[in-house]
Amino acid sequence: MKEELIELRNKIIGLKKEPTGYPSIDKTHEEGYSYFKLHPIIPNLSIANAVDLINLFNGNQDAVDSIYLSVNYRELQKNSDILAKSFKELGVRAGDIVTVCMDNTYQAILVFLAANKIGAITTFLNYRESKHEIKNYLNLFESPILVNFNKDSEYNEEIKRDTKVRNIITLDEKDLYTKDFNEKDNTKLYGYSDFITFNDLGIISSFQKGPINKLYGKNRDALLLYTSGSSGNPKTVVLTNENVLANGIYCKSTINLPQDKNERCLSFVPFKYPYGFATSVLLTFLCGRTVVVLPEGLTRENAKDALKNINYYYGSPALVDVLKNTVPDDVDLSSGHTFVTGGDFWTEKTEKTANEFFKKHNNDRMIYCNGAGNAETVATWSSSVGTPIKKGTVGKILVGSDPIVVDSDTMQEVKYGEEGTLLISGKHVFREYYNNPELTNKEIVNINGKRYYNTRTIGSLDEDRYFKLTGRESRFYILNDGNKVYCEKIQNFISLIDVVESCVVVPKPNDETRFSGKAYIVLKNGIDASDEVKKYIIDECSKEYILQNGEKKSIASFEIPSDIEFVDKIQLTDADKIDYLFYENEANNEYEKEKSKSLKLKK
Repeated sequence: MKEELIELRNKIIGLKKEPTGYPSIDKTHEEGYSYFKLHPIIPNLSIANAVDLINLFNGNQDAVDSIYLSVNYRELQKNSDILAKSFKELGVRAGDIVTVCMDNTYQAILVFLAANKIGAITTFLNYRESKHEIKNYLNLFESPILVNFNKDSEYNEEIKRDTKVRNIITLDEKDLYTKDFNEKDNTKLYGYSDFITFNDLGIISSFQKGPINKLYGKNRDALLLYTSGSSGNPKTVVLTNENVLANGIYCKSTINLPQDKNERCLSFVPFKYPYGFATSVLLTFLCGRTVVVLPEGLTRENAKDALKNINYYYGSPALVDVLKNTVPDDVDLSSGHTFVTGGDFWTEKTEKTANEFFKKHNNDRMIYCNGAGNAETVATWSSSVGTPIKKGTVGKILVGSDPIVVDSDTMQEVKYGEEGTLLISGKHVFREYYNNPELTNKEIVNINGKRYYNTRTIGSLDEDRYFKLTGRESRFYILNDGNKVYCEKIQNFISLIDVVESCVVVPKPNDETRFSGKAYIVLKNGIDASDEVKKYIIDECSKEYILQNGEKKSIASFEIPSDIEFVDKIQLTDADKIDYLFYENEANNEYEKEKSKSLKLKK
């Protein structure tokens, strides 16, 4: 606090220090922001109470639109209060974990708000996960309540028998687009069964007399969400009310959103990931806008209704391909103005494809905002929404957070513009990995008494707070001569080659060099897979490419993949990210087969 006061005094009297080039000393990236934006106060509220408070005068505005159902903010508050009473009557206590297993629906959002109001924690599981996987999670979390979609009594009875779940609440398919939940038959007594329909909840709530204590503060755990698991098993991240509210405040301090409250924001990523729920849904609520969800996914049949009057698209680069392959030619998308993307790299080629698609659908004004984040920072640590776009970057590090870039080997800070590993400090940094203190201690770094999260992201910070992302620590391999090869750097370069549509690069074991690069490549339409095309791609890897913004791209000879395989499409995870683990396994299996064949030949 003393250093901050000295810094504030120096700014007031105009005292300037000789620049050192180090961000933590010069703080050039903080210039132009007020002290209170850089050090905001996070209100001592639950997320649900903050949503209610912010939208106190937005009662008639749509809060959620799920294609064939619209719910305004007044109805959202009323129905979440009813659900909160139902959960209380069913014995849910503060700190309990309520598990939701359904796709992106209005009812899933409602469950979170209700649980949050009584101090309970919510986690989302993929509706299509195996029964075995769902039971594992339920037992890990000791969930007293499971909310699922369209499951029969046999399925529910097995889940209950093999877990500690007391009650299973099932949303029937016919009620997917029902606004409220009031069973017509008032003689039904829920107490005779542990299996409940969503429509029973209105009656159950009536047994709870008097007000519900909703005065839970920012330090309460609110969500258990997951990392994308693109190169390993997903990790369960514990997010508090403060984490989510801080992320919202940091985002609003960084970006300049227009004040139109009627804007509609498409939430496309599954709710189990922070980008799908905390960013796309909760941040939209905290801005007083409308969340659009697609309970049955995007199809050719529903595209016209699903994408009507969408202003913001929240998705990954993979959403471009989904839209391109799904939306009929006659669907008008002229209302869209901002495409917010994260997760994988946003390349010039992806932007060209997106531009061609939207122009075909009467839209030539779309702005593409490529940000970055981790589940551990509520999906966001940088944003390019509402700020000048700086090509080659993932936007500005969120104002209110404290970034530092270090040498990954020595953990010493590097200067502005120098490449290193990004560490982030701030109140949006997660509390812990669920039930895994060892991993938490590994990823949390203490520097000069401040708690930082190691994003494992490689890049550089400039004086204007923009971050240039060049790779990820977890996606590299080391050759026997000590050289590091960052896979994203290589695949991004290969994607510039004129015959390449998309590319994935992974390490493949090699007896001579430890590893070599294996590239899985999708060719552009009209290009036939052949040895000549492979040779052409390898030859192009030795050249220098100049991007439209004048930036030069090249790779070293040791970085050029030694093996290329053509594939029809890139395998994705359910978070719409490249499934790197799948390709790493493919490369390892190929190596084992080659080694086995070689041994047989020697014999």
